[in-house]
Amino acid sequence: MLSKKTLGVPVGLAAAFALAAAGMASGATAAESPKTMDWQGRGPVKTYKTAWEHFQALKAAAHGGTKKTFADLPDWTGLWERARRPEGWPYPFDLTEPAGGPTTAKLTPEYQAKFDKKMADFRKGIEWDPLSYCLPAGMPRWLTEPRPREYIVRPEAVWMSTEQQSEFRRVYTDGRGHVPEDEAYPLWEGDSIGFWDGDTLVVHTNHMKAGQYQRQQPDYSDQVETVEEIRKVSPTLIEDRTTVYDPPSLLEPWVTIQKYEKIEAGDNLRINMWSCNENNNVVKTAEGVTQFILPGEAGYKDPKTLGKPPQ
Repeated sequence: MLSKKTLGVPVGLAAAFALAAAGMASGATAAESPKTMDWQGRGPVKTYKTAWEHFQALKAAAHGGTKKTFADLPDWTGLWERARRPEGWPYPFDLTEPAGGPTTAKLTPEYQAKFDKKMADFRKGIEWDPLSYCLPAGMPRWLTEPRPREYIVRPEAVWMSTEQQSEFRRVYTDGRGHVPEDEAYPLWEGDSIGFWDGDTLVVHTNHMKAGQYQRQQPDYSDQVETVEEIRKVSPTLIEDRTTVYDPPSLLEPWVTIQKYEKIEAGDNLRINMWSCNENNNVVKTAEGVTQFILPGEAGYKDPKTLGKPPQ
């Protein structure tokens, strides 16, 4: 029998969180901290005062980057999903974080207090995920979502899609700069520009909305920026060394390595477009607790009759 208290996700996201229940494969071990490890021959990460300084330093080291043509673009075809860990939930932003252990992010006092309250509420059974409003995950949380994802690689841009909420990121590699500050505003996926350093895509993203890295993970502010170094390291693995800069929430930049494994399946595997609102039976109580509207209750949306008015 279904319980009223749930994980706090729309029915449309059930498949995604079934993956979460299965867990994620471990990333680097604690002894291989991404702050010091020589990642794919690129050397240990060096952080800077700002994400933009970091991005510009990588670009200078790459002598402005490699101009790609269709003939020499790396092959990132296929569908991919974030690597799984056997422990299951939570989905940590940093795969080296021990299961059930503290976050590896160095949080400011304000955001540490917010995170402590979030976890105290969770232990009381109080948890609400904004995805239950059918909102996008947004960046940088986009990096952690378990839905299938796809990379469309062209000389002038790389498009990154995930099935969840049909979220697209567009990384422009044609030499353009960011949207001017007087025209920019926070976006779910932010504004991303990048360049190729050999077969590594280097990306700077800014102008993102405030959010959380994942459920049972810390929050970030709308000043968050990321620098990513993305590379296909084997036929079945793409790695993304992500450094997060967010002065309101982080005492120092947060260096992580995201991992995406190729989904081995039949020729019919594809990313589908679906609307979370069509069958979202998740509601938030006055106490902030997640509940489902169950079959037979007023307002229940039957997944078998998508698009029809509620019963």
